[in-house]
Amino acid sequence: MERIRTTPRPHWQARLDEIGFPFHTEADGTPYWDESAHWRFSLAEVETLEAAAEEVYRLCEAAVGHVVTHGLYEAVGLPRWAAPAIEASWAERDARDMALYARFDFAWDGRGGPPKALELNAETPTSLYETAVAQWCWLQDTHPGDDQFNSLEEALVERWRARMRAFPGLASQGEAVHFACLMPHPEDEATIAYLQTLALRAGMTTKAMPVQAIRYDDSTQRFLDDSGLPIRHLMKLYPWDWMIRETTGRELVAAAAQGRIRVIEPAWKMVMASKGLFALLWELNPGHPNLLPTTLDRNAFPAGSTVVAKPLLGREGSNVSIATLGADGLPAGRPLAQTEGPYMDEGWVYQAFTPLAEADGNHAVLGVWMAGGTPCGLGIREDRALITGNTSRFVPHRIG
Repeated sequence: MERIRTTPRPHWQARLDEIGFPFHTEADGTPYWDESAHWRFSLAEVETLEAAAEEVYRLCEAAVGHVVTHGLYEAVGLPRWAAPAIEASWAERDARDMALYARFDFAWDGRGGPPKALELNAETPTSLYETAVAQWCWLQDTHPGDDQFNSLEEALVERWRARMRAFPGLASQGEAVHFACLMPHPEDEATIAYLQTLALRAGMTTKAMPVQAIRYDDSTQRFLDDSGLPIRHLMKLYPWDWMIRETTGRELVAAAAQGRIRVIEPAWKMVMASKGLFALLWELNPGHPNLLPTTLDRNAFPAGSTVVAKPLLGREGSNVSIATLGADGLPAGRPLAQTEGPYMDEGWVYQAFTPLAEADGNHAVLGVWMAGGTPCGLGIREDRALITGNTSRFVPHRIG
């Protein structure tokens, strides 16, 4: 595993524009997509990452089952009234409420021990298009004889086909899947458009719409789109934990529990999306080589420990801090790193700090994509800071 400095392709911005990836550069001119370097992996290293992701995903599914069986919803930051929808979808997870995708974040440098799972972006993962398409096009342009850990697009098409087998009415010209996200929001809209394209390739009928235009009709007990048509299948790039705090979201939870609407990702994914699940993972699997000590109680760590504090339901590296603990269990001195954000009231999870892969002053987190429970792609984010956030750079990779 090696970071290699690279000369960017001539007119790389135009090349990315060509393939429908316009958000390659931040508004201030800072590149989000960065091909001035790439990471090279051996096949054995990729297989190690695959095995780690498959194993930890299996443990995550078992932990969700533990939450459902024992009613531990508050421990993962979720209200107990959401339990009927979660439990109904969990009961059908292998038949009708199957998962579409997720993305692990791993810390690993290819040396000095196994990959360590930092968290699982289980419901609304970002960097989908850059992983599946943009870096594959980069590989074909720059290293056409090499390979890449990247069968994400094909795997997602197959997940849509599996959904069609579960719901035969979704075949072309049948029931539509509504694809919804906040609009306007260029990145989310591009992600939704890509997922919609893959569903069309699988043979589905689709329609895109703003998530804020979804309305509930009390008289028919149906959700309606912006044209007044009923929504029976909803692919939403909008977190369940946001939605359950809104009036429409509460109605959605009730409708999902009764099977009046099918939601992608299903309601059980809100358990998997909570960072509190990793505290439960460590409790159920203490000492597992792919896990880090994680707890809901910071005082469980001895003085002198370096600990990462994360909000239970946080996203994109917001409100994260890394600090060394004193004898009182509180941070001693200034944090080693800290980010701001809106996630202050959901509760916290505390995880032992482990360094990311580092080269040339860049810290790289390895994002392993899952389609269902199968690893199928790798996207790498880099930052000069210790905490990976929304504006951290995406760097391509190859196997060679």
